[in-house]
Amino acid sequence: MKSFIKKYIVLLTPAVFLFSCAELDEEIESGISIEKPTSVIVDEKVSSYDVLKSYSGDLILGANASNNNVSGTSMATLLETNFEQVTPVGELYPDSIVSDEGDYNFNYINDFIETAQTRGLTVYGDALVSNINQNDVYLKSTVAPYVFLTPLYPNIVDQSVVEDGSFTGWAINGNVSVEDYLGHASVKMVNGSSVGASDATSLQSPVYTVEDGAKFEVTFYLLSTQIGEGRVTFTGLQNNEPEMDWMGTGTIASTFTTKLGWNRIKFQTDDFDGSGEFSFNIELGYTANVTYYINIQGLSVVNLNGSVDNPDEIFVEAEEGDIGSEWQINDDADASAGKYLLANSAANYLTPNDAGSEPFINNYTFNANKAGTYNLWVRGWGPSGNDDSFFISVNGSSFNFSWWSLGSSSWKWVNIGTYTLTEGENVFAACIRENGYKLDRFYFTLSANEPTGKGSSVLTQEEVTLEVAEELKKMAVDEALGEYVTNVLSETGDKISAWTIVSNPFAEDGSIAVSGGSSAEGEFYWADYIGDDYVAKAFSDAKASAVSGTKLFIGETGLNTNSAKLNAVVNALNTISDIDGVAVSLPLDLDSDLNDVGDMLDDLAATGKLVYITNLCIAVEEATDESYALQSEAYKTLVNMYKSKVPAGQQFGISLSSPADDFKGLWDSGYNRKQSFAGFAVGLGAQE
Repeated sequence: MKSFIKKYIVLLTPAVFLFSCAELDEEIESGISIEKPTSVIVDEKVSSYDVLKSYSGDLILGANASNNNVSGTSMATLLETNFEQVTPVGELYPDSIVSDEGDYNFNYINDFIETAQTRGLTVYGDALVSNINQNDVYLKSTVAPYVFLTPLYPNIVDQSVVEDGSFTGWAINGNVSVEDYLGHASVKMVNGSSVGASDATSLQSPVYTVEDGAKFEVTFYLLSTQIGEGRVTFTGLQNNEPEMDWMGTGTIASTFTTKLGWNRIKFQTDDFDGSGEFSFNIELGYTANVTYYINIQGLSVVNLNGSVDNPDEIFVEAEEGDIGSEWQINDDADASAGKYLLANSAANYLTPNDAGSEPFINNYTFNANKAGTYNLWVRGWGPSGNDDSFFISVNGSSFNFSWWSLGSSSWKWVNIGTYTLTEGENVFAACIRENGYKLDRFYFTLSANEPTGKGSSVLTQEEVTLEVAEELKKMAVDEALGEYVTNVLSETGDKISAWTIVSNPFAEDGSIAVSGGSSAEGEFYWADYIGDDYVAKAFSDAKASAVSGTKLFIGETGLNTNSAKLNAVVNALNTISDIDGVAVSLPLDLDSDLNDVGDMLDDLAATGKLVYITNLCIAVEEATDESYALQSEAYKTLVNMYKSKVPAGQQFGISLSSPADDFKGLWDSGYNRKQSFAGFAVGLGAQE
């Protein structure tokens, strides 16, 4: 506490309210004078005050509120009669606005603003840029590696003549070369400061033969160092400059737009002109000062209606899945690819749904080019009738098993049922039931063919991981930050005239906060990628996007107890010109030293910037009259201190975190005024 003793406050506070006992006593006809209980006198005194905003003058009074608070009855009435402003408690969180795919939804905040305005309340924009409450799924995707599988069907593109830089049979225009990008051979395509035709920077393929009934799928993975534009033109189609859904987004257009980082361009066509020939030209000459990289391993043209050995066959090696620890990979020259899996667990007759069954389960992911009902065969070896069964689950179906007659003295193929596969990605799982048997290969087929030997020779899909350079990660996150600030401020416009642009940017030692290599769900530390400059960057973007006159604050907590943080905030106020003021979050209790708060206010006022007290509460441990008396005096002292230490022109306002709360608020949870209401009102200027 400041410089007064708690035990005296308890005695003095009722005295304030007992200013004239004679006037407040009632006298009954018998002449006996009955003195009202102190609690009644206190309640009457508290009730005698006007609403809070009648005492605030030019000072903005605010409170945190949810949409339910402003749209309800009792709380909404309390807010509109006592406050000028409300701060949404969740509607402005980025994870309420941005989806996992990066799409924006402003419905929640727009509903909040509209409802608040009908109550005569303005809205304060809190925590526009923060390290918490983020959609970290989307933000992390902007810097994540891109992972793809090589095609299941034969690739008719000869990648070797591209990788060696000879481009035999290909035609190139512009600044095009072959270069290693983070461990992968890539075609580098560079646009200068001026651009002309779209094909001024381009890569033209050789002419390929089109078989009857062909359907081509063209795929390439394109890294862009900034937002760019491109298209693919053709020879051999009925329309050689078509509009397509180039990126699988559902948008059909003549060109595609690239984001920073890796982009997948993938499309299908069977619109051939009958010439029997086909070629494509990747044209990237639209955007100045951008560099593109095409991953050569991912450059493919496949005929979806062609054949591997049989277009309806899918082989999966047993040892190439996500293998449980109770399985063992062994060598055998008679096994497909020379390896097989042994059910090596000590346990027997397991159930896959039991807790702790994960080590006994293998998980597999594969692609099917056609949807349909497939026969599933397994190549296995059960040394006896006591070790010839296992569980199988396909695409999430219930695990089932049977004695599939795997018992033998050598490898054999057994049909283990029919299962529905979808076009594209599918999954299945195998779980130990009886130990000791061996698994070599799985075979899905739309035909009735029975496999023999080791099965057909098929293409093996390879998983490829494309990394992103650190500098490009920084650029991508920088762009995401600017896009978010611009979109939110453009959407809200003049409906919100004051914002905390950056909230809690500093660590305990006063440095810019970083994740330290680990972060919880919803956390995304901007400084991990952008560095210390993200604070100035956010304010610069906000200044450029906000309506003229909008007040921009930096928000921080703990400034009354942490000098390192306080010094960092003061430095930001003095060095970043776009910052209009500081929003000081002040969660206190009865043990908080208000002298520290006063010292903090002195330092902040010395910057000449606006000072806004936010999230204010002074919590008590017990909801008693004694505690409320102490709380009342503390609120009065703090408000007086703010008004006396911060010059009038720098006083922006005071906002409460929990106005109606038995332990923190000025009202109790039943919306009845507490003694602390009187202390706060007196601090604002009401008469005691």
